[in-house]
Amino acid sequence: MTLASVVPLHQRESIDQERPILIDPGTYDAVLVSWKVNYSGYFRKHVLLMHFRIVAMGKFYGVVLPAWFNVKHPKSKTTIKAGWRSDFLRMYQECFNIQLKRTDRISMAPFNNVLLNVEVVTIKKDTKGQPLGKINHYSRIKRCLSVTQ
Repeated sequence: MTLASVVPLHQRESIDQERPILIDPGTYDAVLVSWKVNYSGYFRKHVLLMHFRIVAMGKFYGVVLPAWFNVKHPKSKTTIKAGWRSDFLRMYQECFNIQLKRTDRISMAPFNNVLLNVEVVTIKKDTKGQPLGKINHYSRIKRCLSVTQ
């Protein structure tokens, strides 16, 4: 029995997004697939989780990778709140060449329907700084570098 016969099509992508994937580090063209803000009880803070699909032709075409950013408690389900010195805010301003006047209502609309150049890194340590076995290494998006479209 295969995954396709057990899990309906609309649920497969969410399962695939949970499984860590390892690809070569570097820069790739990608598009934003989804985003949401979660509260991490372990870290006691809000985390923006974004999923990007690699669309650069090659052996990693179609791979979906996560990106995590620390943010503040959101007041809306359509915007992000982040600190002036946060990685997310700095990446956002640089990537879209937008100088924000306030940080409590950062629109996610600029990510819609654009091709982004993203930096992929390999994670080799766990949250406690302990080395992961090579079999457990995985990739994530570190940041969006620019809009390429």
